[in-house]
Amino acid sequence: MKSMTGFGKSEEESSLGIIVVEARSENHRFLDINFQIPDAISTIEPSLNEIVKKTLIRGKARILIVLEGLKNRQSTIDVELAKESRKTLEKLKRELGVNEPTKLEHFLMIKELFSSEVRPTVSPKDHSKVKRALIKAMEKLDEARLSEGKKLEKDLKQRIGKVEKLIEHIRDKRKNSTKELSDKMKERITRLLNDIQIDENRLYQEIAFLVDRSDFTEEIVRLKAHIGKFKETINGKGSIGRELDFLLQEMNREAGTTAAKSKDAEISHIIIELRSEIEKMREQVQNIE
Repeated sequence: MKSMTGFGKSEEESSLGIIVVEARSENHRFLDINFQIPDAISTIEPSLNEIVKKTLIRGKARILIVLEGLKNRQSTIDVELAKESRKTLEKLKRELGVNEPTKLEHFLMIKELFSSEVRPTVSPKDHSKVKRALIKAMEKLDEARLSEGKKLEKDLKQRIGKVEKLIEHIRDKRKNSTKELSDKMKERITRLLNDIQIDENRLYQEIAFLVDRSDFTEEIVRLKAHIGKFKETINGKGSIGRELDFLLQEMNREAGTTAAKSKDAEISHIIIELRSEIEKMREQVQNIE
């Protein structure tokens, strides 16, 4: 089991300087990959995308690649051209009779004074080093996701064990509550009808019908089946988050139906605790790949 949350970072030396790669991932319904990379290596983004896909099945991935050598390069100023430009401006002011002083901002508007240092050509060898740095970052990211996944697995196994015990508790309570419900109905009907003569067989039929409507045996059976499948899936490999989430939705639905059918206050309280545990598990499952 793997979490969809993780972080990995790696560095690689190259002719461009230090290549720094940071890979982050978080939960998402589908696979969403976003790169922030220098223009100098934008041509290899499709192959970088494939590297990420080999590690991630689901989740939102953010990959930042920085080439330290390129990042530290600065723009240059043509000082000699600036001096010539000043002479030209002074001459123009005299010709036009302009007394306004020459300011630095006037030179900032002359684009020809500024130029960026020419970036070196990125070689195939440098491309390979960028890919290698990304692979290392993704390996560290995957280790983090696996470590977090183990914590989630431990928590989910504890909670599903608690859910199983709560269901057994409900089933045990139901054995006593069915007879109690039948006796209460019979007593109440008798009291309401008082001296009115009724067909006793018909009375028992109606009581049986009402008791049957409050029977949640099928829901308990389905809950136990979902739990069995959940425990089997949680030990599986690959992307299991969606299946676990579906099973928990079904458990919650069966628990809701059980709550609606139950006429016993104590059972209703147990179901509230049961649904609370299921909801906590659903929150955890949202982060599983």
